[in-house]
Amino acid sequence: MFNTVHADAKAAVTAALLLGVIPAALFGQEQECEFDPSDSASRASAAMQDLETATAADSLTAFTEAWAAVEDDLDSDNPVVFLMGAQVQMGLDNFAEATGLLDRFDELAPPECMMHGESQRYNGWVRLYNRGVNAYSAQDTEGAIQSFMLANELRPDMRTYSMAATLQAETGATDAAIETYRTALATDMAEVDAEQMRDAVRGLGDLLMAEDRGDEAADTYGAYLAENPDDVVIQIRYAGVLADQGRADESAAIYAETLERTDLIYDQWLEVGVGLYKAQNYGDAATAFGNARQGNPYSKEGMENYVNASIQAGRPGPVIPLADTLTTWYPYDQLAFQLHAQALGHADMNEQAMEVMAEGEAVPLSFSFAQMAAASGGRYVVQVSFTARTANGTLRIPFEFLDANGQVAMTHTETTDAAAGNFVFEVTSDVPLAGFRYGTIGG
Repeated sequence: MFNTVHADAKAAVTAALLLGVIPAALFGQEQECEFDPSDSASRASAAMQDLETATAADSLTAFTEAWAAVEDDLDSDNPVVFLMGAQVQMGLDNFAEATGLLDRFDELAPPECMMHGESQRYNGWVRLYNRGVNAYSAQDTEGAIQSFMLANELRPDMRTYSMAATLQAETGATDAAIETYRTALATDMAEVDAEQMRDAVRGLGDLLMAEDRGDEAADTYGAYLAENPDDVVIQIRYAGVLADQGRADESAAIYAETLERTDLIYDQWLEVGVGLYKAQNYGDAATAFGNARQGNPYSKEGMENYVNASIQAGRPGPVIPLADTLTTWYPYDQLAFQLHAQALGHADMNEQAMEVMAEGEAVPLSFSFAQMAAASGGRYVVQVSFTARTANGTLRIPFEFLDANGQVAMTHTETTDAAAGNFVFEVTSDVPLAGFRYGTIGG
C-alpha cells in the first residue's frame, strides 16, 4: 500500500538556499574610537583609494600593494594595522587569513573600537554567504559548503551553519553534518532567532535518528526543551523518539497534551500530524492534519497529508471529495491519483478506483514532486520533478497562486522542455500566498 507523509523538506531546502543576496553593512560607522597613527595602514589605504572604478586587474594590483604596506608592520601592537590587513586579505579572497588578523585586532583593540572589527566580519560573512548561495544555484554544492563554513569561521551565524549542514547531509557526509550542527548549537553567537535555533535542533535530531542514534537525539531534544518547553515542533519530535525507544506512555502523554491545544498555527499542526503519522497513530494524525487545514485549506501538502492519514485511519469516505480536488488541481501528480484511487478503493468503490488509476496512467506528464515554499520578501519558490510520458518538445504549464481566501492572486506560465525532468521558478506576491495549482499543457 502506498503511504506518504512529508513536511515539504525538499522545497524548504531550495527556498532557504535561494534567498538571494544579503546587503553588506557600512564600515566605519561613527563611534568614539580613535586609533594611533600608522604609516603602514596609511600607505595601504592610499593604495586602495580608487577601487570603486578599478578593473579586476587594477584591483588585484592595489590590494597586493596594500598588503605589502601592511605586512611591514605586522609585528606592531597597533590594532588598526590588523584591521586594515583583514580588509586587504578579504579583497584578495583570503578569508582564513583575514579571520586570523581580525582575531588579533580583537585582542588589541579597546572596547570602544570593537565594532569596527565586527563590521569587517559581517561584511566578509555577507560576501561568503552570497558566494555560497550563488555556488548552490550553479549546482556547485561543494563550493557552497566551503563558502558557508568559511563564513562560520569568520563570523559564526546559525544560518550558514544550518545551510552547510543541510548540504553536507545532502551529499552523504552525515557525520560532518552532525558535527556542524553540534558546533553551531555549542557556539555563542548573536542574533539567533527562535526559528533558526529550532531548525538546527530539528536538523540534528533528524540526522541522529536516521543514523539509529536515538539516545543522542533524545538528549538533543530534551536539552532544548528544558530551555524552550513550549516549542511544539520539538515536543512532537521528542515524542517520536520516545516512542521509538519504547517509552510509549511518555510519548502518548505529549501527543495527547498537544492535541488539546488551541493556539497552534498551520505549520505547527502539520508538524504534529507528521509526528503522529510516523508513530502510526493515524486517527490522531488525521485530526492534526484536519486542524492544519483550518489554518490553510489551500496547501497542497496539507491536503495530501490529510487525505492520506484519513485513509490509513479507516476514514476514506469524508476525504473522497478532497482527493478528487487533488486530481483536478494537480492533473499530472502521481500522488494525487494514487490517493484518489486509494480513497475510493478503501470505500469499496473499486470500479471508480480503477477508472482513476487509468486516468493517472494516461496523462502525458507524470509529476513525482511539486511543492511551493516561501522565501523572503514575498518571494515563493516552486520546484517540480517530472517524467515525460507522451509529451515532447516545449511545454507550457499554467500555474495559479491562491491567497488566504482561495482567490487567485497571480498567475504564471512556466515554459520548459519535456526532456528536462525538473524545473524551479520563483514568483513574488504583494499578498501572502496560501497555495497553488496548475493546469494542463497549453491550458
